[in-house]
Amino acid sequence: MNFELNEFTNIPNCYHIFNFVNDSQFESTCNVVNVSQFESTCENLIKEMSFYFKQASFEGLKILNPNPNGNIPQYFYSDNIIYLTVWDGIRESQIIYQLAHELCHYFMKKGIKNDELKYFEETVCDLSSHFFLRNKPQKIHKVYDDETLMNITEIDLSYSTSYDRYNREQNTYIAKLLLPIFEKTPSLWSEVPKLADIEASTIGKLLDLWKNKATAEHKKAIQEIQNIFK
Repeated sequence: MNFELNEFTNIPNCYHIFNFVNDSQFESTCNVVNVSQFESTCENLIKEMSFYFKQASFEGLKILNPNPNGNIPQYFYSDNIIYLTVWDGIRESQIIYQLAHELCHYFMKKGIKNDELKYFEETVCDLSSHFFLRNKPQKIHKVYDDETLMNITEIDLSYSTSYDRYNREQNTYIAKLLLPIFEKTPSLWSEVPKLADIEASTIGKLLDLWKNKATAEHKKAIQEIQNIFK
């Protein structure tokens, strides 16, 4: 079967492809997503995150599945493409988990400028996965969300430490600490794109400048984020 780029039904100029590979073994045991389910799940999440991030336009964004570059989700700023890796038998939860992370990168455009602080961008995008999964019924989020956060190893966080951008366990632990702050003040997501406009040499300076850029209602929440570092 050939698959073509499709425009989302309710999001103009935003496109998707879901290359579904049929597998009868998976079909007999799992809730297999299909093209229409893929579109509706992506579309609903795009609308939800658009509301929280205060972003209205998705001009030319493409969400493609699978990723020809490998078995990992990715966002390419230069091409305005999000690649997912959703396979047969995968539930709605994995679509949300992957897409929420990559859409967070999309809303941050080129992302945090300093490569040494990219771990904080990855952390916030990891947080996005957990936050938006938790907005769904428990049957959707419990596998990817609850088990991951319950079993994560604690680490000591320091302003002076340079953390590895792609250390998922470390990033997820920080995301776990950020989650209650964002759940208490969900409008804080509207401040996240501002992180991409900041020139900073350390995480301390990044958070200070972010707090300065933030509206008055969000300064306290960002101060709580600063407090998790020592």
